[in-house]
Amino acid sequence: MRARRIGGLLALMAASLWLPAAEARSQETTAPAAEEAADFARREAFAALHGPQKIFLESIDADGILRRLLSNSVWSALTSRQQSLLRTAVREHFAQALAPASKAPGEVAWARVAESGEGPILVDLGMRYESSILKTRWTVRRTPRGWTIEDILLVDPGLSLATEVGRLLGPDPVRRRNSGREARAKVLPRLIGLAAIAALVAVVARRLPRERRPLLWLTASVPAVLFLVDGSLALHRTLSEPYALAPAPPPQPWRHLEKRALEAQGAGRADEARDAWLRAVDAGAPAAPVFYQMGLQARARGDAEKALADFERARAEKPSAPGALRELAAIRLSRGELGEARSLLEAYRAEAGPDPETLATLAVVLTNLGDTAAAVRTIEKARSMVPDVWRRAELEAQIHGRSGNASATVAALEPLESEGRLDRSALRADPAYLPIATDPVWVAFLAEPSSASTRPPTRPPSASPQQ
Repeated sequence: MRARRIGGLLALMAASLWLPAAEARSQETTAPAAEEAADFARREAFAALHGPQKIFLESIDADGILRRLLSNSVWSALTSRQQSLLRTAVREHFAQALAPASKAPGEVAWARVAESGEGPILVDLGMRYESSILKTRWTVRRTPRGWTIEDILLVDPGLSLATEVGRLLGPDPVRRRNSGREARAKVLPRLIGLAAIAALVAVVARRLPRERRPLLWLTASVPAVLFLVDGSLALHRTLSEPYALAPAPPPQPWRHLEKRALEAQGAGRADEARDAWLRAVDAGAPAAPVFYQMGLQARARGDAEKALADFERARAEKPSAPGALRELAAIRLSRGELGEARSLLEAYRAEAGPDPETLATLAVVLTNLGDTAAAVRTIEKARSMVPDVWRRAELEAQIHGRSGNASATVAALEPLESEGRLDRSALRADPAYLPIATDPVWVAFLAEPSSASTRPPTRPPSASPQQ
């Protein structure tokens, strides 16, 4: 029975995709500021998912990110035109990272303010994309102009979007100009062009009657004026801009390898995908996120040994991929190593912050270890993070189901029927309820018509799950 429970749990965990880098935590953030920060992050996440995009883009502290990347002195020396181009690059990168991959819009599944002490506030958001949840950590700060976003972390692979902007722009996104040499290089070809026009006009004018020469001068004046205007603008830009922007972001040699790996994964060519991922790491791609991705794919194929090795490598890298801890816990749990699974889950919670799904898994582990009091507290913590009442009931039912308690599962689902949110066909297909699939209470519940009211009362939802 325990193996079957673990199998159901692992199947459910495989359905979710998560992505923070660890942040230092200290004094507790004041409640009003924390509430404002959480509301701000939720609104901006909604705008990133549903639009208008302008609201989300303008809330990003692109200037602060670029000051940290380039240095304050370099950023201040750039012209308004150059600053605007770099701001656009930063904001587009953030928007692309959070945009839904399909037409189905995402939603904010849950929010939590982490302890951050003085300065910026850390807000953890679970962003739901169809059946997957992206775990993010938003660094937000209140300024005289209002709240702004300093960074967004994709938690499980440990990717900072602000840091990735630095990778995108390359090691030398701006360079100091040699103004004198550049001015000469820009002006000299135009002076030669003007001289050539003047020489041509002088030669042709001698062969034309006097009355036709004004037309020649007028015709020649057009390219001459163009040369003068273009040269003046180029000279002004060279002399007024002490720094020059790179003409285009330098190519990142691992990007085409990542694309090849993803294409091979989609086509089911596992060996080819792994080879491309490893070559991407050799070419300079961040190692921990790559090994984390490789582990997810190996686990999805049922290759537990390769998945274990990949997640261990993702965990060992500096910086590491925090999500590897959660995935290693799932593997240990599938093998019945409950103590090790508990340690890994608690380490993940300490590093990446809690979330409903991880807390639900931990509650099942605690139940199977016999620590029912801790399991109940963990369930309540998970429920408190979910904003919708019906989702709280659904989450608790899944926890009871994975723990093998059919009566408590049914009791947790009962309130959903009156709200019209109970879909028995979906329950039959949900792997979370696999451990109770043959329990008479669960079988009878699934067999009832939608408006059943004759079933005898079951244990209340707050009851402890069985071991």
